Amino acid sequence: MTTILILLLAAASGWLLYERHHLRRRLARISRTAQGKRTEYEKLEKERRHEVEARRQTEDRLRAYLQLMDTIINAIPNPIYFRDGNGVFQGCNQAFARDVAGLTRDQILGRSPRDLLGPVPEELVDRLEGKAQGTDRHHGLHSFEAEIPCADKIRREFLFTINMLSSGEGQAAGSVGVMLDLTQKNRAARERAQREKFQGVLETAGGVCHEMNQPLQVISGYAEIMMNETPPEHKMFRMARQVSEQVDRMADITTKLQKITHYETMDYGEHARIIDIHKSSRSD
Repeated sequence: MTTILILLLAAASGWLLYERHHLRRRLARISRTAQGKRTEYEKLEKERRHEVEARRQTEDRLRAYLQLMDTIINAIPNPIYFRDGNGVFQGCNQAFARDVAGLTRDQILGRSPRDLLGPVPEELVDRLEGKAQGTDRHHGLHSFEAEIPCADKIRREFLFTINMLSSGEGQAAGSVGVMLDLTQKNRAARERAQREKFQGVLETAGGVCHEMNQPLQVISGYAEIMMNETPPEHKMFRMARQVSEQVDRMADITTKLQKITHYETMDYGEHARIIDIHKSSRSD
């Protein structure tokens, strides 16, 4: 009996030792697995933190770049705007908002040209959207001149230069427009053309006066002789006096032509205007 108990105790002790050893091995394996998981987790967490930091740095650089671009665009005195493929404004610089639209930049977002400029010719809208004949609304540059109302209610002449943008699929993605105010330049060109026209009038008038003076003097001389040699009651005397009066009138006209200092016109017929010699010449 004692022997059996001893054998049972020995067997139990052996089993306990085996289980203890097996448990230790399992715990060691679990510990190694946990350590590996911890190492993998730490590696993944490190990569995640690195990606977050890289993303933050990229966003900071992008934000700084956008701020720089915004500063540069706002420093440009020409009005600049951006529109999407539907023709809706998505941005602009201060010059466009202040001088053209008379609104803040935020108020311009989401609006169309008609919302900002009021009733505008359909041809102008087509040109802004690149629909005019000879333009490609999907890509490329095109330019045109147009007169539009500005924030101060004054209509001004602008040169529009529009760069049409396209998506990777070749669809219209929007446009970037730059405006150049030509009002003063065009006004100066018209004034220069007016001065050149006026100078041509002066030169023509001078030539006419030079060519007419001598014949008028001859006619005036003959009229004077006829009046001196004809009795006042005679018909020829009255005719000579009329000739003399008309010669004096023509002499007065040539004198005024030589004294023209500015350009004024008057109506002549139903659809024409001519220079007003009397108003355009100086009086001594």
